[in-house]
Amino acid sequence: MPHFQIRLLMVLGLLIGVLYGLHLLAQDYQSITAPKFLRMLFKRDLNSTTNYKATVRWGKILRYDPIQCARLFYCDLGAHLPDNELRRGFTYMLALDTKEEDKTAMEEFKTAYFHGRALRSNPELCREKYPTCPFKATLLFDLLHYLLHEKL
Repeated sequence: MPHFQIRLLMVLGLLIGVLYGLHLLAQDYQSITAPKFLRMLFKRDLNSTTNYKATVRWGKILRYDPIQCARLFYCDLGAHLPDNELRRGFTYMLALDTKEEDKTAMEEFKTAYFHGRALRSNPELCREKYPTCPFKATLLFDLLHYLLHEKL
């Protein structure tokens, strides 16, 4: 197999990982923002039926973010004022309690967010911090918006 095809397959694999990570982020957003009586629909752990508490799977999202697109997204969130419900919701996810195994990964996303806050005068600098993501932060936001609002 020529080197070009191997590289293309590697890039496609990374992009699928990015999309899956965004999908997880969208699912967790839905589980957190759903009205309390609907949260059972988003429940991922079927073993426990009481005291369900929505959490973000930061560790899993980070595992599927090798090219740092989710971190670029959080940097961009920090770089802009939370001017709509969706931005506020994704920012709010950083303030939630998390499982012990997700704490280190959550810190990665908090670091990205606060790096963006420091860049409010020039949000394009998030790209310099996370240059390996081939997408613009606005496209990532649009993809998340699509995942959350379109019936698939």
